Amino acid sequence: MADKRPLLEYTDDEAKDCATESTLTGVSYKPGASPTLIWYCRQIVLRRKLLVGLLVIFVFSYFLIGPADVLDLENVQVHHQSYALDMEGYLVYSNHCRIVDLDPYKRDVMRHFKRVSYKPCRSHPPLTHVHYNDTIQRYVLSINQASLKSYKVGNDLSCCYQGVVRASETDVNYTSCHAFKNEAKLANTTDSVVVKCKTNDDQIYINAHPTVPERKAIRQRLDQWAKKDRRKLVPSVLMIGIDSISRVNLIRAMPKTAQYLYDNDWFELAGYNKIDDNTFPNIMALMVGYNLSNAMKHCSPYKVNGLDKCDFIWKLFKEHGYVTAYGEDAVKINTFNYLKKGFQQPPVDYYLRPYLSAAEKLLGGNIVLGLPHCVGFETEAEHVYNYALEFAKRYRNDSFFGFFWTNTHSHSDISQTSSMDDYLRGYLQRLVSQGTMEHSIVVFFSDHGLRFGPTRATWSGHLEERLPFLFIWLPPFVRKAHPEFVQALRQNRNRLTTPYDLHITLKHILSLSGRIGSLESLGGAKDCPKCQSLLQPVTLSRSCEDVAIADHWCTCWAYGSVYKNSKVVRQLAKRVVNYLNDYVTTFRNGSLAHLCVPLALQSVSTAYKAQPNDNDPSHIEIYRLIFSTSPNKALYEATVRYNKNLPDEDNLLVTGSVSRLNTYNGEADCMNDFAIKKYCYCRHKGG
Repeated sequence: MADKRPLLEYTDDEAKDCATESTLTGVSYKPGASPTLIWYCRQIVLRRKLLVGLLVIFVFSYFLIGPADVLDLENVQVHHQSYALDMEGYLVYSNHCRIVDLDPYKRDVMRHFKRVSYKPCRSHPPLTHVHYNDTIQRYVLSINQASLKSYKVGNDLSCCYQGVVRASETDVNYTSCHAFKNEAKLANTTDSVVVKCKTNDDQIYINAHPTVPERKAIRQRLDQWAKKDRRKLVPSVLMIGIDSISRVNLIRAMPKTAQYLYDNDWFELAGYNKIDDNTFPNIMALMVGYNLSNAMKHCSPYKVNGLDKCDFIWKLFKEHGYVTAYGEDAVKINTFNYLKKGFQQPPVDYYLRPYLSAAEKLLGGNIVLGLPHCVGFETEAEHVYNYALEFAKRYRNDSFFGFFWTNTHSHSDISQTSSMDDYLRGYLQRLVSQGTMEHSIVVFFSDHGLRFGPTRATWSGHLEERLPFLFIWLPPFVRKAHPEFVQALRQNRNRLTTPYDLHITLKHILSLSGRIGSLESLGGAKDCPKCQSLLQPVTLSRSCEDVAIADHWCTCWAYGSVYKNSKVVRQLAKRVVNYLNDYVTTFRNGSLAHLCVPLALQSVSTAYKAQPNDNDPSHIEIYRLIFSTSPNKALYEATVRYNKNLPDEDNLLVTGSVSRLNTYNGEADCMNDFAIKKYCYCRHKGG
């Protein structure tokens, strides 16, 4: 609407601006011009000032804040529909469980999220590569002639390779270095090689290559069982896992990967809820069917040969004619090795740990957020992913079980994994192009969301930590033979599910081979009698209690804020701190108590009370408390059941374990037991 002020009410500055602008725009301004013309000129001036202002803001943002921040102004939106039918806003909705569908772009989380770009580890290509030759059934190591121009090669180039041999979980040995010219046929007696090249006695190149060599015993096993199959199609299993990524952060940080999954008929399990704190117990529930207590009892990782005695699911597949593989990056924090004894014998047919141990030591690279990032020419995660690709390619026409896990691009930060979005989308496409998806059931999943950092203390962070992502791919021949599996997985998208269910699902897949009895004969998950295969319909009436999820990890309740300094809350918080001190004092018969300073309640940060669903007992109150302790300045989160009708000694139950929300690097170095490390403040720290 035009400015209707009389001409005389325009200021001198406005008149000057208008005169200047009118000249620039070809509109002649003369004294006594109409107010409408003055208004027109003035709008042009304001628009120009606005454009200049926006340009200044952009330049400031780009150069002073950084290009990653500017990029975040345009987040890639993922188009999907994961909420429960007719209940938008909930992933699961029943009288027993209501899981909220979180907004990935909530401001309290996005203020800490900065998209990270992918950067190649080297500016030049590797000088060597390996490929499997089907005719001679061996790997061939070759020099890339086209890559020679990227290296300072003198008159004399000499190269040699040495095999990497596993000595133990922590050590590797190397064979003598075998010289070669343009190529070398590798023996099938070693799983990986280190390559070195010199010119004029100066080393100009070092690299390493993992392989999946032909093994006579493995081939005999595969052929023996294949004869029994009588040409029946047997599904293989490929599991690709990523540490510390919630379902929501997959959408937020890797939108292209997530969109690919939604667009290409993968089955999402949107109500997938973890069962314990960190990676080890959640993977043990998945791979063995045990909770943490029984895992420690039956196959303690602290004892030599403890894990070797455990009935991992890959053993069951191997016993029934499958070739098996396991690879995991960041060798120091591997799931079965961090503060643990690991495996005394290789747990699978093809074990990547020796190769990565050598690669981390020899190839050079860099550290990002405390973990190896680049290792030689690739990120360490890419070493694992590419090995999985090669394993699946090598045994495409056989039956295989592969378990591959990465930590390095996701473990320590909410943003870092965004750098792998394009790679992982392309990786899933590579699985398709090499034919893996035609005959394999592929499980793409995580163990939990981010457990530390500023976002973890938010309500979104609390739920994200408990809700990892899970997608399952069924090959066409399985969909055709078992349309009921397709129907069940679509229904189960909005059901409460757990790693125990996934454990039973793997057994169900093995039963499809016809090499073993019925699913019932295999047994379920030892520590979740009511859990079941995800290829069968899951009842909507499930509660966390039904599927062995402690209150502390359960996402089925809504919570309301309560006064943090109320008498009840303060008493509950003090009793939780006493519980932690008692736990440390009695752990391993008190043998470690002398190392740690007793903790004291410092303050309660926030307190919440659960709003029970239908059928929840009304006499029990469930509180979630976030509190800090001294002298370790720790931030903890605990969930307690409080029954005010019982005497004091019986009215409080701490459920699950107590979560540590901030890092504790350096303050618990005297403690090598991961179970109590987060509750210990070493006495030497306290003076």
